[in-house]
Order: sequence, then C-alpha cells, then structure tokens
Amino acid sequence: MTRQMGWLLSLLVLAAPASAISAGSISGMVKSSDGTPQMGAAVEIFSAGSLQSLILYTDDAGRYSASNVNPGVYNVKVSAASFLPTLRENVSLRSGAHVVINLTLNTLFEAMQLLPPRKSTTQDDDDWKWTLRSATNRPILRVLDNEPLVLVSKSERKEDRALKGRVAFVAGSGSDGFGESSDYATAFNLDQEIFSDDTLSFSGKVGYGNGPAGVFRTSFSHQFANGADPKFGVTLRRSAPAGNSQGATLSSLELNYSDTQTIADFLELKYGGEMQNVQFMGRISGFRPYGSMAMHISPSTRLEYAYATAEPIHGFDRGLAGSDLSDAVPRISVIGNTPGLEKASHHEIALSQKVGNTNLQAAVFSDRLRNMALIGAGSSSDQDVDFLPDYSADTFTYNGGNLHSNGMRLVVERRLTNDVVAAFDFALGNVLTTQSGTAVENWQQVRSTLHPAQAHTFTAKFSGRVPHLQTRWGAAYKWCDHNAVSQVDLFNAGPGQADPFLNFFVRQPIPSTSFLPGKLEAMVDVRNLLEQGYHPFVGQDGRTLYLVQSARAIRGGLAFTF
Repeated sequence: MTRQMGWLLSLLVLAAPASAISAGSISGMVKSSDGTPQMGAAVEIFSAGSLQSLILYTDDAGRYSASNVNPGVYNVKVSAASFLPTLRENVSLRSGAHVVINLTLNTLFEAMQLLPPRKSTTQDDDDWKWTLRSATNRPILRVLDNEPLVLVSKSERKEDRALKGRVAFVAGSGSDGFGESSDYATAFNLDQEIFSDDTLSFSGKVGYGNGPAGVFRTSFSHQFANGADPKFGVTLRRSAPAGNSQGATLSSLELNYSDTQTIADFLELKYGGEMQNVQFMGRISGFRPYGSMAMHISPSTRLEYAYATAEPIHGFDRGLAGSDLSDAVPRISVIGNTPGLEKASHHEIALSQKVGNTNLQAAVFSDRLRNMALIGAGSSSDQDVDFLPDYSADTFTYNGGNLHSNGMRLVVERRLTNDVVAAFDFALGNVLTTQSGTAVENWQQVRSTLHPAQAHTFTAKFSGRVPHLQTRWGAAYKWCDHNAVSQVDLFNAGPGQADPFLNFFVRQPIPSTSFLPGKLEAMVDVRNLLEQGYHPFVGQDGRTLYLVQSARAIRGGLAFTF
C-alpha cells in the first residue's frame, strides 16, 4: 500500500507543473516603412529547434493573430512581395501570456539608404557577410553565405515614443458645402499610449476667417491578443458659416464604436456604428451601422462582404492633419425649411486575387440613398430656400431626392517599381443626371429635371515617393459622364478610389534644425484642377448656379509631427 501511495504522489508531482502550463498567443501588425498596413503578408512563427512552423496571413488592416501557442522562445518572420523579409528573434512567450509583435517591411532600396560608409576590415571569420545599420547603429540587415536576405526589426510598440502629436496649419477652400471647415484652419492630433495595449487620442480642427467652425474628438482603443481592436469615440462639432441665409448653425454630437475580430485565422470581422445627434433648424438623429466579413480562401485569394450606411470619407476630405475627423460630418440638405439627413444602404461582395506584384479585384454592389446631398457651386439670392449655402467656400448642398443603383467594379493594382504604385479602376452603376444649361424659375424645379441613368467611370491612379528628397506624391484622373451630378460607385473604398476628374497631392519633408525633436512637412492637395463637370442652371434673377460631382478645391499648409 505504501509503495502504491508513493507512485501516486510521484505522478501528482509530475502532473502538477504540466497542469499549470497554459497556451498563450502572439499577435501584431505588419506595415511598410511609410506606415501603410500590408494585407496578405505571410507571417511565420517557429522555434529555433523545431522543423515545424505556424504560417498566418495578415488581414486588410495588416493584423495577424496566433492563438493556442505553447510557451517557449520563438522567431517571428514576415515576408511579402516587393519587400525584404523581416525577422524578430528570441520572442519569449510565457504560460498564459500574450505578446504583441509589430513588424515593419522595407524595400531593398530603403535598406540601402541606411548603409554607412564601408571601412576595410580583415575579420573574415565573422558570420555576418555585411551589415546595414540604422541611425541608432542597430543591425537591421544581414546576409549570410547561402542564406536568404533577412531584415531584422524590433517591435514598433516597444521602440516608438508613447506620446505622438501632429499640428497642421491649413489654408484653402474645402468646397464641400455647409458644415465644412472654413478657408483657414488649424488641425491637431495627439496620441498617448497607456500601458502597452491601450491608446488615448485627442484631435480637433479649428477654423477661422470667413466662417468659424470647430470639431473635437476623443477616442480610446485597446488591442487584445486575439486580434480584437475595439475603439470608442466621441465627437463634438459646431459650424456657423458666414452669410448663411438660413440663420442657423450646425451642432452635432457623435458617439461611435468599432471593433475587429479574427476567427480561426482565416475569417476577419469588422463592425461598428455611429449615433448622430444633430441640432440644425430642429433636432435630427440617426444611427449609421457598418460591418464587413472577409475570408481567406487561399493565401492569395480573399472573399469579402461589406455593409455600410454612410459614404466613406476620401483622402482629400480627411484634411491635412492626418486624422479621421471628417468621418463624422453629417450630410444635410433642406427642402423648403425642412432639413434632411442623408441616409444610405450599401451592400457589396468583392473577390480579390494577388498575382505577384499585381492585385486584382472584382466586386458587385447595391446602393440605396435617401435625401441625397448633392454639391453645388455659386451664390444666389436669399429667396432660394431649397439649397443650403456656404459662402465661405462658395458652395452649397442641394437635396437630390432618392437614388437606387446596382453596379459592378473591376480593379487592377500593380507595384511598378519600389517607389511607384499604379491602380486602374472601372465601375458601372446608376447616377443622377440632368440637362446642362436648363433655365429654371426656382430651385424646386431643378429637382424635377434630375433623373437616374446608368453611367460608367474609369480611373487611373499613381502614387509613389521620390527617394532622395523623401517626397510623397499621388495623382489620379477619374473620367466619368459629364452629364452626371452624382458619382458612380459612391461607396468605393478600394485602392482605385479617387475623386472625379484631375486630382493630386504632394507631401514634402522640410529639413529642420537639430534642436527640433520632430519633423516639418509642407503639403498641397488639389481636387478637380480643370474644373470639369459643372452643370449650369440659370435662375429667374439671371444668376447662374452649378451642380457638380466634385467642386474644385485647393488646400495647402504646413504640418509639424513630434
């Protein structure tokens, strides 16, 4: 009996440590050197003494997550087309813990820029063939005999500063109608990391000049080990354009929530919503949910379903501060003295395929819009009560009624060189059209001239960087039906998205003195440079007003990042 009890105690002693061991997780984000998330990058997690490895693929936000990983010491390697592989070594995972590893992909050209002057050496027994070093003299690139080229990177979260900020001084007309910032504005963004997985952000934009306007947003986000990234935000907005004939100001409060989930390493969920409470000629409320579900059919094939209830905010409208303040802009128009909040419903199914340096996408969509807020240009007498003017930008919004559109989209995106990317987009769908030069007695008659019609559009878009000057640039021309007063494929948020007609932007870093800890950048954004797509209407008072797909606008400014 004593002998049996001894065996039992021995088994319990051996089993106790095993029962205390629980699996952990490794997650993170993969970006390029300019901060762009990399979708479809292959992430390999392996230990030094094992022949087996775990391979994952990043989602469209560049995130990856590996759960149920046994405790131990691992290496994390990420690779993608047109980039050097990146390796993080000696990642220690304890029992039940989660580790966040953020990695940066660099091109070979970018790595060569960090190569210091080479000195002669007689040490041939070093296992490093040659080494590139960063500004902090940290090895980042190594080439071994008969081994692949590997870029070594540290976790961005651990190395980056906990406090980040950006201030931009902007001049120019927004040309987006009532509620947009005025012609001069100061924008700012401040991010504070709390612990290692939480971020508290505060951003805003204050306009002054012809029409004062202001918007402030605070948000909190947390990154979980399983890839979830919930975010809560509150936005306050107030705008009172000068010369507003309606004598009303716009005040709004927006509460928003968003989250990202990864299921079984091949299914990604994104969802959220925004509750808007707008005070303008009365109180208007609305709820705008959205969501998407993406499935990796294979390492290079992706199937996605997306649902949205508001038009996406494009790059030009995000402002030069680099923040997402424009996401909460209520789209309001009036009929008589009654305000209307634009409401939309968008369903889309898209299939994406990556072939080498080329990304292909085919999508079908269905859109429904009510109280569609069209953009106009020009000024008229105060007797016109069916449009909402913004004299600070010489634009207005006009209620175009309802629109239903079923359409399709084809996109080809290709990296031409290490520094140039091209995208081509073709879309087919319904738009609101009208006959140019129509004489009307009042703006109530304009709505009766609008009618839906099928139209198509083609976009050529190029973006890149000038290596030695570090200049970032982008240019796009979107051809579309000149009789249309609304855009084809309004909810396009893919790589081929662009505003109608000719647009471009330039971001140029400015050398700063050594005592400044941050960097200075000059910025220029131009939309519809050739002023195309303006549809004139002659009023009874002899004035001419225009409905446009995209109003011409120019913005320029300076931004300081610290």
